[in-house]
Amino acid sequence: MAIARMTRVFIVGPVDVQEETVRLLQTLGAVHVEPASEMAGEFERKNGAVVARVKKLDRVMADLARFKDRQAAPHETITDEELTGYAEEILLTYQDMELRVQSLERLKTDLTPWGNFDLSHIHALEAAGLAVRRYRMEASRWEEFQPPENVLVEVVARKRDVLFYTLSLGESPEVAHASPLNWPEMNLAEVDAELHRHREQMESLSGELASVGERAGVIRKQWIGALNEAAFTGTMATLYREPYLFGLQGWIPQDQETGFKAKLAESGLPLHTVARGPLDGEEPPILIRNNWFVRRIQPLQQLYGLPRYRHLDPSSFFAPFMVLFFGICLSDAGYGMLFYLIAYLMGKKWGGKIEGMGLVVKLCKAFAVAAIIIGTITGSVFGYSFDSRSWILVDIDVNYGDPMILFYCSLALGVIHLTLSYLMGLLQAFSFHVKMQKLGLMFVLWGAVLLIARSIWFDAPAAPGNMPLFYGGMAALISGLLLTLLFPNDSRRWVARLGLGLWNIYGLTGLVGDLLSYARLFGLGIATSAVASVMNQLAGMAMESAGPIVGIPLALVIIVAGHTFNLALSLLGSTVHSARLHFVEAFKSFFEGGGVEYKPFKIERGSL
Repeated sequence: MAIARMTRVFIVGPVDVQEETVRLLQTLGAVHVEPASEMAGEFERKNGAVVARVKKLDRVMADLARFKDRQAAPHETITDEELTGYAEEILLTYQDMELRVQSLERLKTDLTPWGNFDLSHIHALEAAGLAVRRYRMEASRWEEFQPPENVLVEVVARKRDVLFYTLSLGESPEVAHASPLNWPEMNLAEVDAELHRHREQMESLSGELASVGERAGVIRKQWIGALNEAAFTGTMATLYREPYLFGLQGWIPQDQETGFKAKLAESGLPLHTVARGPLDGEEPPILIRNNWFVRRIQPLQQLYGLPRYRHLDPSSFFAPFMVLFFGICLSDAGYGMLFYLIAYLMGKKWGGKIEGMGLVVKLCKAFAVAAIIIGTITGSVFGYSFDSRSWILVDIDVNYGDPMILFYCSLALGVIHLTLSYLMGLLQAFSFHVKMQKLGLMFVLWGAVLLIARSIWFDAPAAPGNMPLFYGGMAALISGLLLTLLFPNDSRRWVARLGLGLWNIYGLTGLVGDLLSYARLFGLGIATSAVASVMNQLAGMAMESAGPIVGIPLALVIIVAGHTFNLALSLLGSTVHSARLHFVEAFKSFFEGGGVEYKPFKIERGSL
């Protein structure tokens, strides 16, 4: 469970076999290729054309997905090669009609207040010397409006704006504070007829597109082929070339080196291959290999970034604590079972259809199992207050148990979590002073913990742990302060070094905030059960006060709506706050990020 060791490979061969070599490497699918030159010339044009085709196919597939639930209509037989062009042509026609329908609907909205007037009559009046004009005016202006002389004004509608028209002999009048409206190309009846015609055509086209969508697998194969061709032309465009030779460089996992060289030798191509380990200044790509449990949590951790090649993989640290923290925050067996059911149904419906959904479902199931376990231990099932509580292993109920147990457990987990993060920082550090800083943090943390534990549980002078905890805590605290003071950096100027050390000692006050931040586990864990219990009480009160006929349905509505709201809020809070304890409190001690994902140059055969 670690970052895979990488080997750098260099391949050199005659220019006339470069395409065969690149095709072979794409088939083998092992080399993370690093560009040796910028794209230019013919190769850049080829790659641009292939990438444009990838985008076009992707757009066509996305547009066809809109029609998958429509009734398919028969259409002329189209070959696989013609299918994409045919689909694109119909989609363009459909989209043009959509835009025209939207324009007509806006026109209909504008014309509805004016009614279905005949434009030919308007033109006849104007030919006879009678000017007819439409206007819009703000309602606030209308109150002060005075019509011009010898002008008839007729109001059509009054809403936010006032719509009216004028009749006058000769020229159109000047109407202050009003916006003149042009006469439309069509009247209301003609607009309705045009809308009906376009919608019928769109319905027909929808059937054709639904029929084409049934063959979306053909377009998908073309898309995958175009993706592979884009990867090929992109790699070809960035090879190192001389008049007679070409060169390629990249990375492969160390355990694949022997097999990779054997495959190149079997190909019979005249290639020279050199492999070596990474040099100090090089940063190989990151390939993380973990067990089944860590892999399901890994995508969430990688949202924060990938570790550097020579650093520790945080996945094995992140996964168990993330699941545990989530379980404590949700801490209800009923909610956990409901969440597991939701995850299961999501997997059944979308697991194989949406890229990455399988990993999301596995992550949700792990979280749900943790919530079920913690909820069972603490006796929390949909916030129900059990009369018999002897079966509950750790009763933290606010009314019947001791919630402070969860508070102390949360802080204890914080101590363990922070200590492990400091240890990882110590193991990962390359300089002596950084190692001493991490060690100093651990000593200060544990010294303070021992002294606080003594003051809470062993404060009596006769208590067996009183003096050992005092001396142990003081020794650890003083050692940590000395390490922090003496090793702020590796400078030989001791005055500046001690000054910076004093500043770092002041910075140790942040440890208090870091540790208390883990109290959020206590807060969220108690809040989830408390809110669930309140929803149950509200439902009970509603049923008692309203009677069985009205009360039972009302109680059911309160139960369903209340628990749904509480579950949604708790899921969000459990995820965000559990992740925050890692990303903010723990990762700052050792995780830097900045790693580049290992992406082998290969033939894609499925979803990316």
